[in-house]
Amino acid sequence: MVYPGYISLNYRTIDGALFRDISLTDYQDSLRGARALPYQWRALGSRAVRLGEQLTGADPHLIDAALKTVMLAASSWCLFLFSTTLVDAVGALLAVALYLLLTTTAFATQGPSIYLLNDHIFMAGWCVAVLAARRRRWTPVMLVAFATAWARETAVLIVILVALEAWKGRAPWSACFACAAAAAVPTIVLRTMYRAPVEAWAWWHVAAMNVPFLDWSAAGFTLVLRNNLKVILFMNVLWLLALAGWKRAADPFLRSLGLTLVCYAVMVWAVAYLRELRHMLPFTVLVLSLAVLEIERLVRRPESPDAPVRP
Repeated sequence: MVYPGYISLNYRTIDGALFRDISLTDYQDSLRGARALPYQWRALGSRAVRLGEQLTGADPHLIDAALKTVMLAASSWCLFLFSTTLVDAVGALLAVALYLLLTTTAFATQGPSIYLLNDHIFMAGWCVAVLAARRRRWTPVMLVAFATAWARETAVLIVILVALEAWKGRAPWSACFACAAAAAVPTIVLRTMYRAPVEAWAWWHVAAMNVPFLDWSAAGFTLVLRNNLKVILFMNVLWLLALAGWKRAADPFLRSLGLTLVCYAVMVWAVAYLRELRHMLPFTVLVLSLAVLEIERLVRRPESPDAPVRP
């Protein structure tokens, strides 16, 4: 997944600009604090690459590729461990294989960039947080909330998950408050360093591009239909399998995780560009695990008495 992106740096946009040059410009602007908001608030990726550049003297894109590989390996491993709490090892490997395929697809929807390291950092942190919360280890969850908040605002998902667990009595409220404080500190620091009015905090206008019937024009309806079809086709039948598995599951943690992702869906459809499928990756932790669980259930379902006898 990382290698195709690294090779694509040598490709050109429709305007003739090299993706490598665009990525480096954005990287240097981020280090200077000159990138447009909200991109400038996603600071951890560019700082991590800069640190690697200072330590090794290597090309920033080479460091970026190495860090993305590490983050992808971390998220895949944690997804495997989480999946083994629901399915057997072979099923968990299937979930990881699907995750790698979907990750490649998601990042193929836009040009390669050092900036996208922030998404890899968040996905690794999100998978770690889900696994740690599953095991009731709240200190790692708090630490991951703090670290990933420097990369993306979506670290709030970790806070929501812990809050739901606390609300249902399966986590101490102290853990919830600690995670909220951990995620709030980077958010406050970054927004203090790089100030902007609330209307610049997100792309508030994109809801009309994602939510049906907010724009009644033919062009608006076509755009909404196209964006939502991309999301549906991204995981295709896996969405339905996961929904069936989630409805059937008696595990209370899966309920909390599902409700967390419902909250995330509301946020994404309100302020994110659905055409950038990387925004769908946080769903994979639950969707892939439950889809594989449902596939295993269907495969192992006993045949009816009237079914023909196999030779």
